Amino acid sequence: MGAGSGGRFRSAIFRFFATASLVVGVLNVAYQEFHQPKDIAQNAEDNFRTSHFRTDITRAETDSAIEVAAVPNDEEDPSKTMADGPPPMRPAGLNCAKYGGPSKEVAEEMVYWRDVPPSDAHYVSPFHPMHSADPSGNFQEKYISFEPDRGGFNNIRMALETVVVLALATGRTLVLPPEKGLYLLRKGKKNEKKSFTFLDFFDLQEAAKQYRGFNVITMEDFLKKESGILFDRPPHGETKWDDKPLEGLWMWFRSHSKIPIWSPKECVAAIPASPRSADEKLLRTTMDDVTSEKHGPKPKPEDFNGNPPPINATVEVRLGEILGERDKMCLYDSQLHEAPLIHMMDDKKAKTRLLTHSYTFVFFADWRMDLFAKRFIRNMVRYNDEIMCAAGRIVEEVRNRSRKLDPTSNGNYDSFHVRRGEFQYKKTRVEAGVLYEKSRNELPKEGGILFVATDERQKQFFEPLSKHYNVTFLDDYMYLIAKINTNFYGMVDQLVASRGRIFFGTFFSSLSGYVHRLRGYHSQKLKLLGWEDGELNGSYYFIPDDRKHHMLTYRSPKLPLYMMEFPTAWRRIDEGVNELGQ
Repeated sequence: MGAGSGGRFRSAIFRFFATASLVVGVLNVAYQEFHQPKDIAQNAEDNFRTSHFRTDITRAETDSAIEVAAVPNDEEDPSKTMADGPPPMRPAGLNCAKYGGPSKEVAEEMVYWRDVPPSDAHYVSPFHPMHSADPSGNFQEKYISFEPDRGGFNNIRMALETVVVLALATGRTLVLPPEKGLYLLRKGKKNEKKSFTFLDFFDLQEAAKQYRGFNVITMEDFLKKESGILFDRPPHGETKWDDKPLEGLWMWFRSHSKIPIWSPKECVAAIPASPRSADEKLLRTTMDDVTSEKHGPKPKPEDFNGNPPPINATVEVRLGEILGERDKMCLYDSQLHEAPLIHMMDDKKAKTRLLTHSYTFVFFADWRMDLFAKRFIRNMVRYNDEIMCAAGRIVEEVRNRSRKLDPTSNGNYDSFHVRRGEFQYKKTRVEAGVLYEKSRNELPKEGGILFVATDERQKQFFEPLSKHYNVTFLDDYMYLIAKINTNFYGMVDQLVASRGRIFFGTFFSSLSGYVHRLRGYHSQKLKLLGWEDGELNGSYYFIPDDRKHHMLTYRSPKLPLYMMEFPTAWRRIDEGVNELGQ
């Protein structure tokens, strides 16, 4: 064959394959057009989001049909916790043997948290810097720091939960404040510890072991690691700030960080589905649609009373609910995302105090991330085993007393939280006779065991209640908790109260609010009456009268956010978990 004939042959072969490729391409496009529910661009977007959440999601018309399946992709993720396989799993449970009880049965009763599902353990925020890692898997860590709330412990806990969620959402390492004496937690025996870090109450280091996308670092380790490298050195080059005045340290953080001026009273902290500008724009557009009432009137909190939206509702519906009376969105935008360190300051003038629940302040465009964050708080930001077991021993003894008093009681008891002390809400400070009148119709019968959690030191105050019930207090069980730090007593009181059959709390008290949330977690786990809508049957407030039955019906977040807990914290947050990892 000559040179000319060979050229014509190769040309014919090329035309044949080009024509065949064109035909196959046309047929493929036609197939995508007529047989696929979404266009190719939408499929690509979904694949991007799915790869970051590491789950396949079957979106249903109602939340009852949600299915989630874990799809770990270890190769694309250079996270430290996955270098040698998946994070270690610690099954949900409570072993109190080394703490002196209670029994295994009662210890199990105290457990409201769940096993960490594989998709949660593998989740890494799309904002995490590991997604910008070099070919060797190296990346520059980013951080979030915060100034603890200046109020009581439950206010401090609420602020911590909010910053933990922001750390999860943004893929930043959480910098813990130094050890310090906390408001109302500086008492105790002579040789007892009176300065604390958050690690004394919550096992956040265990959380970092179990969750691929969560990391925590102490203040000392952070300053040793990054000051002089990523940041200037702190005042006087000091890295150990335990039990020292912190004003200078916080000023250093404020001058070396990006500070979000976010006021929970005025805005919601909105997290886009990804760092892409399109997702940021989507949230801005959705916010404009809500506030301009493009698709209907902006919803009021009362519109959701007894009418919870699906947990996988549209971004617009969910944003409309969490906004409540607020009309601003504080967006985690590209400028914040690029900052090596963001710092949450507690500043009265700037109104940045995080006196809020994480779930009433942080909004996720991705509803799956919203549920993930709520599960994380329930599973990992819980009191440590020593505190849980101490409360369990008292629950066990209270139930034993109930059975001795009435063999048919099945060990049931009822509980109150009566806040007095320096509480600023004077209208809640009523006499014990009023407490009786406000609650007597709800308590099953007189003569039963009534556990009262209270800061009232003069127990004769409760004599009007003692005429009708066998009233008992934490003081009656000191022999069971002699070895724990006395500063933990309030948390133990809280946990024992949460296990009451009927519970009455003090409105505006964040301690009472947290008891309701714990009861919500238990309700979901046990699927008690009304669990589908987050209702808490048997949970009440004494006063005001119009707030007495608030926990019996689904209600959406409403200002002031700290005054109570809302069912969105616990309602159906495990939806689809049974399918994870299959």
